[in-house]
Amino acid sequence: MNQVTTALRQLEAYVQEEIGAQLRLLERLEAQDLALRSHDPLRIAHTTRALDTEIEGAQKRAQRRHTILAGLADVWGLASSSLSLSSVAERVGDDGDDGERLERQKQELERISKRVQKLARRNTTVARFHQRLTSDVLQAVLVQDDGGNVHDGGALVDAEA
Repeated sequence: MNQVTTALRQLEAYVQEEIGAQLRLLERLEAQDLALRSHDPLRIAHTTRALDTEIEGAQKRAQRRHTILAGLADVWGLASSSLSLSSVAERVGDDGDDGERLERQKQELERISKRVQKLARRNTTVARFHQRLTSDVLQAVLVQDDGGNVHDGGALVDAEA
């Protein structure tokens, strides 16, 4: 097997791994969405921690992708920054099934990633709404008689009065 074929197999394995990671991320986001809608702080915290754990693996996968693409770029005499899944699929598309298979994987990854992005944006909006609502409730309940802001600090109280 030559260097290009080896790198293409590694790239396909990476894309499959990334598809799996995006699907897990989607599951975590869906769980977080349900938790946000439940208004249960413990459930929200739990799902957010699970989501954070899943996101932590992204850096390692990105480094792996960079290494694979850098190897292909070196073989082809290109700058590694000039390669993407699309450009690799296009470049090897004429050489048989490799380009077609990589293109299908890329399309599946894009489809799942768009779902992840959409749900992440929605969860962010809902979380911000919860934060503003909680802040407004605290402001209304804990506001001092002089109308000050609850976030400005506490007030001294005569405990014997």
